[in-house]
Amino acid sequence: MKFLDLKFTEEEITSIEDLAGCNYSPEKIALYLQVDKQAFMRLWYEKESTVRVAYEKGKLVSDFNISNKQKELAESGNITATQIFIGLREATEIERIRDQILYGHEDVD
Repeated sequence: MKFLDLKFTEEEITSIEDLAGCNYSPEKIALYLQVDKQAFMRLWYEKESTVRVAYEKGKLVSDFNISNKQKELAESGNITATQIFIGLREATEIERIRDQILYGHEDVD
């Protein structure tokens, strides 16, 4: 097991991205990589760490791939896909408005 001074290979970073994209928790990813869970979680809680960036990137890539496929299906005339895609769009807009109200984020024109 790796301990406190965790360093990751490119292959391990890719594994973090892939596992996060499949909705694995950080704790499960630490187990998969066979690293000390507490040390891994300390890195995960640091928003600028390689671990956290890889985790967030994995989720983002997965979300994009799913949304992109929904868009393709919707554009081809699939009614269910269209409804799901519009729902995702509305949820994203609601989240943006909520963040603007709660945190004062302004749109940049």
